[in-house]
Amino acid sequence: MVEESQPNLISEQCMSRVISILSAVIFFNAAVFGQSKSASVFDVVSVRPAQPVEGGGLAALRETISPSHGSLTMRNVTLASIIRWAYNLRPFELSGPDWLTEKRFDIAGKAAETTSEDQLRLMLRGMLSDRFKLAVHQQAKELSSFVLTERGAPKLKAVEGSGEGSMTGAALSFEGHGMTMLRLANILSSGLKVPVIDQTGLDGHYDFKLDMRPYFTARQPGDPPLDLMGIAVIAVQEQLGLKLEARKMPIDILVVDHAERAPTEN
Repeated sequence: MVEESQPNLISEQCMSRVISILSAVIFFNAAVFGQSKSASVFDVVSVRPAQPVEGGGLAALRETISPSHGSLTMRNVTLASIIRWAYNLRPFELSGPDWLTEKRFDIAGKAAETTSEDQLRLMLRGMLSDRFKLAVHQQAKELSSFVLTERGAPKLKAVEGSGEGSMTGAALSFEGHGMTMLRLANILSSGLKVPVIDQTGLDGHYDFKLDMRPYFTARQPGDPPLDLMGIAVIAVQEQLGLKLEARKMPIDILVVDHAERAPTEN
């Protein structure tokens, strides 16, 4: 009888331990996911049609996005711009219907406590899902792109730095200060409206100046036409010692499967 009861006793003891462990895991997960859910939602958020912009013209197209510690303010933004900021996308990384750029909105969101910009982006995603019923998926798509590579000896000044660096100036003429090549590629991408992929292999931080204005004024009658892309290729090569090479590249894009044209009520 003893030999028969021992296995049952061991089994009960094992079962008791398993139940205890599972209970602890369930409690832990509930606590973690409960915190994640509350941390990814604005405490208060308002979404309204954008107020008319004085002056009209280009001023009516100007968008303002102001993240702060625990709050986010957006003025005169399209739904496409809201989605791009929420997912930290460049313009070519979002694919959706044309009407995403039609209506404009003013948004004010406030978190229950101080939050980082990354957390604000997550909160904005939650708002898009709740108020606009946004549904998206990610896929790779081959796009016409430029690859930024090293060509001979780069004309860049290596400096000590951290982060991505900064810039002064405008799109056609700017200076990079302690800038990474990834940041340079992103700036060129924004100006050219096509993906620019950094494959220089240069991992440091650099000072440099890029001025494309002289290439517009130096054209002579009879010279073959050059667009901004052509000028950027020449300027990057001559002034920075780098090369912009046109290629087809697989780019991860976010595809909008569904979105409501108007948000649910505040």
